[in-house]
Amino acid sequence: MKRQLRSKYGFLIVVGMILLLFAYTTTWAKNDEKDIKKKEDITNEVIREISSEAVLVGDTVTVEYRLSLNNILDFGKGPNINSYKTVQWSLDFNEKIPDGLKVERISINNESTVSHTLKYNSSSRTLAGKVNVICGKNELQSCTKHLDDSFYETVTVKLTADKPGTYKFNSGTISYSLTADHSGNGHGSVKHDRSINLTSDQIGDSLLLVEELNIQLPTELELYLNDTGNIYAELSTTKATIPKDVKLKWVIDDSKIVKQTSAAKQSLSVEALEVGTTTIQAVYAHSNKYESKSQPVTVKVKLPNLAIDSTDKVLWVYQNKSGSLVKQQAVLNLTQLVEDNKVVNNPFDATWEVNSTALSIVSSQKSTATVQAEHGSTGNVSVIASLVKYPGQTNTSLIEVKEYPQRVATPNVVLYMSDSPYEYPVKFWPETSNVTEYGLTVLEGTDVLKVKDGVLTLLKPGIVKIGLVTENVDRFFPKGDGPEVISQTFYVRVKEGTDPNPGTAEPAIDFY
Repeated sequence: MKRQLRSKYGFLIVVGMILLLFAYTTTWAKNDEKDIKKKEDITNEVIREISSEAVLVGDTVTVEYRLSLNNILDFGKGPNINSYKTVQWSLDFNEKIPDGLKVERISINNESTVSHTLKYNSSSRTLAGKVNVICGKNELQSCTKHLDDSFYETVTVKLTADKPGTYKFNSGTISYSLTADHSGNGHGSVKHDRSINLTSDQIGDSLLLVEELNIQLPTELELYLNDTGNIYAELSTTKATIPKDVKLKWVIDDSKIVKQTSAAKQSLSVEALEVGTTTIQAVYAHSNKYESKSQPVTVKVKLPNLAIDSTDKVLWVYQNKSGSLVKQQAVLNLTQLVEDNKVVNNPFDATWEVNSTALSIVSSQKSTATVQAEHGSTGNVSVIASLVKYPGQTNTSLIEVKEYPQRVATPNVVLYMSDSPYEYPVKFWPETSNVTEYGLTVLEGTDVLKVKDGVLTLLKPGIVKIGLVTENVDRFFPKGDGPEVISQTFYVRVKEGTDPNPGTAEPAIDFY
């Protein structure tokens, strides 16, 4: 009995010892796992951060490499930094800086615990060298502890963007080795070592957009000579921040045509000096002297539009009822117009001329002229106004000159029956008279001759007395100051046969 009992308790003791050993081993393993992260998280141990995803040319960009101990040694769940005798971290940088970015400065945030041999080779554009981090319980200084209880060191590279472009940090490597040992659970020294190789695209931000300031101007500006106008520039970027105080430089291609009167922030005021076309461009000088330029705006300087105003489109030359010769006059006003038919404040000097002797210019000034009818015209007379300095800029007013006859020639004639019908030749004086309508009436001898529309129709031989009256134009003179009609009589002798001497004048004879 006793032997059996001893055998039974011995078996239980063995099983218990096995279970205790298993639990202890498991606990040791779990504690070990708390101290170091899994391998798939290694990219968080070195993190690259670019201060901005987009900047303007000439701006400074900060590239920060954060060396995070918290992502290697889990201080939250595992031992704190004082549990480690030594943490040694050695990083081998071989970072390619893209062409277009200039390295200005390399710095370490805590050079008392961090040593480095980083140098930038401008020929190969490579940032290369070693960074060593040493801290721990037995060291005089510890790794930098931040307010959020995280431990990290940083390598900062200050860059200047020299020209626009999209830059990628994807041509380089960062390798590192880690040694971290501490006394774990009173069972001697525990050491964690490893060596990792990372490529540039594994460690965070790798893209930087460098923009130039986009300056947009209107495509065209039209000005009238001596006027002023404004050009406004719209500024934009894709992602970069527009500076608060942008000072633009304005470049005028031909300063003889327009000149700058003032410039403020994003606008320019110009004055038109001469007729013609030029271009204006806005330029922004970035901090590194790189220039962003707008597209040119075409500036056209033109003359005002001309218009001649006159209520008198017809002028008369005639002898009035009192026997005086009247030559009517008209005053023409030249207006110089810009947008919306506005009259210019300071009109240009103009000259006046006519294209016919039927009109004469009695007087002319800057923008007015007085013209006078001289004799009848065969059509409209052109009165032309031209700007003195710009004779190609003209406007024309059309005026008709009507001249009433002062005398009518109606000779006595001999007609022959075979020549019927016959159009009687009436002559007006002066010869420039162009109001030549008249009426004929048979006063005696209606059985010998009849008249219709100025045409004489011969009925039989005999003598006829005919009356002639010139056109009545009183409708054109509502005040009753127009010319008086001319009336007179003449005789026609109608003979048998054919004119024996056609084309020759009949001798003056007594028709009675």
